[in-house]
Amino acid sequence: MNSKIIFWFLFVCVISPPLCAQQNQKLDSLLKVYNGLETDSSKVHTANALSELYYQSDPKLAHTYSMEALKMAKQLDDKAGIAKSFYRLGKSLMIVRKLDSAKIYFDKSLQLYESLKDSRAIGLVTYDKIQLLYLIPDYEGASVSIRKNIAKYSTSPIDSLVLLKLHLISAKVNMRQTTYKKGFEAALKALAIAENLNLENEKVKVKSALASLYHYTDNKAKSIEIKEELLDIYKKQNNQRKIGLALNDLGNSNYVIENYDIALEYLLESLTYSREVENQGLIGITLFNIGKTYIRLGQTQKGIDFLKNSIEHSRYISKHALSESWALKRLGAVYTEELNRPDKALPYLNRAIALADSIGNKDDLYQSYRDRAQTYASLGAYQKAFEDHEKYKTINDTVHNIERTKEIERLKTEFETKEKEQQIALQEKEITVLEQEASIGNLQRILMGIALLLSIMGIYALRQKMKRNRLEKEKVDAELEFKKKELTTHALNLARKNETLENLKQKAQELKEKENTGIGYNQLIRSINFDLQDDNNWENFSRYFEEVHKDFNSNIKTKYPKVTTNEIRLLALLKMNLSSKEIANILNISSEGIKKARYRLRKKLDITTEDSLQDLVLSL
Repeated sequence: MNSKIIFWFLFVCVISPPLCAQQNQKLDSLLKVYNGLETDSSKVHTANALSELYYQSDPKLAHTYSMEALKMAKQLDDKAGIAKSFYRLGKSLMIVRKLDSAKIYFDKSLQLYESLKDSRAIGLVTYDKIQLLYLIPDYEGASVSIRKNIAKYSTSPIDSLVLLKLHLISAKVNMRQTTYKKGFEAALKALAIAENLNLENEKVKVKSALASLYHYTDNKAKSIEIKEELLDIYKKQNNQRKIGLALNDLGNSNYVIENYDIALEYLLESLTYSREVENQGLIGITLFNIGKTYIRLGQTQKGIDFLKNSIEHSRYISKHALSESWALKRLGAVYTEELNRPDKALPYLNRAIALADSIGNKDDLYQSYRDRAQTYASLGAYQKAFEDHEKYKTINDTVHNIERTKEIERLKTEFETKEKEQQIALQEKEITVLEQEASIGNLQRILMGIALLLSIMGIYALRQKMKRNRLEKEKVDAELEFKKKELTTHALNLARKNETLENLKQKAQELKEKENTGIGYNQLIRSINFDLQDDNNWENFSRYFEEVHKDFNSNIKTKYPKVTTNEIRLLALLKMNLSSKEIANILNISSEGIKKARYRLRKKLDITTEDSLQDLVLSL
């Protein structure tokens, strides 16, 4: 059989696994032919193509074919074959998370390709070296390399395939760094290139990244929809490694929306697939997800066992710092909040913070500081609790600002996409009408056609305007709803912060009275009082409030000029329908003080005992 036919047949199999599955008998015949080939460069290429074919379904077999290819290429002094064999060996090792060994082979491959001046191959190896940084994880190192290489491959000669892969890995890295807007932008650029090149497998990879981005930007329904679509694709391909990944993702998404029984079914099935194909990285993640799900289902000890298994597996087998930090953080929270064993929680949270900080994972870092602050408070270490609370607050403010824009940016992207689709549809319609006009031979038909065209365009323009108005209204409504949620979150965070600080202050007062000297405690109490009285917190809240309830404050001042600033604050919190306890925590006064303030406010607003203060505020 001609060696070029062999190579291209294998190439098609790699690009289109379903097609290859339908031709298993042909593939068996092809393998027999391969075994009978003489040792030459075509056999080297075919061995590496077989390695690519089996790379996900059977990494060990893929590694074997690449080793055979390397041996033959060295015998033939085939530098291109040696470089490709090194590259395929790196891929087969990376997928089983032997990352140090994979890097060695990638470096050797890159060195040879640079000597051969093969720009495309250099780009693909560089992309996989960035993937290594993502898996370690070293997100900052990956980001630097991505920016450098996107600039390189965006200039002449442009390599679209390499750019596609760079934008795809950029989407994943930005997701982990919580820069979601950049993640969406990178994913959409990758998708555009994949569609332009008509690469179905690459489209599937981009959809997987988008599903994760939707998950982290609180659009779980969209995320689940894409993940279910991906699961069907992987099942048709019989790609067990990807099936396991999709099942884990669906389990995690169902966990977040509190479908714990459904989540557990997906996760246990995912674990079975992952163990069958020895996907060590996914095993550690799925063990963590199963553990936290059992805890939500009330099976705490079983959940703890799975979390400990996840920590052990992630630390010593998959060497996956991210999944280890997840399990450590969750285990620390369980021991503090549910088992009242803060002494056992502290070592887990200490390591979780160290890991999250080392890989630049802000989401887990601020949550771990929050949990450790609670643990220190339970242990009576109030100064340390206060310090951790300050760190939590600083990082949380940064992440909160990111959260504040990500949903609006996603809605803008969808809206702009719809507008572009409408423009394309309109252009296509205009072209069709113009072609029809060109075929009409006499003036009367031309005039009739123009009149008809104008009529159609007028109706179409009216419909488009109505549709744009509807979309704009939906966009504004969505932004307003998001701002309402944001306002509520900010108010509750403020209440929780003040409550925590007040508790710390009371504990410090008690300890001060028990001991002879109170110098350290006085300093701590002053720091807490300063934070409780910090007007910046209220200014931030007021800004969010005005975005949702425009002119509320000015209307009150106009209608009730005698109302004081503090009373306006109380009215704003009543407008949000918060409880008396939550209002008391935010304003830093007692529940009895709230009752008196409401009484004074009723008198000032001239409200009778039969009238409701709450109803009046809601009507303003």
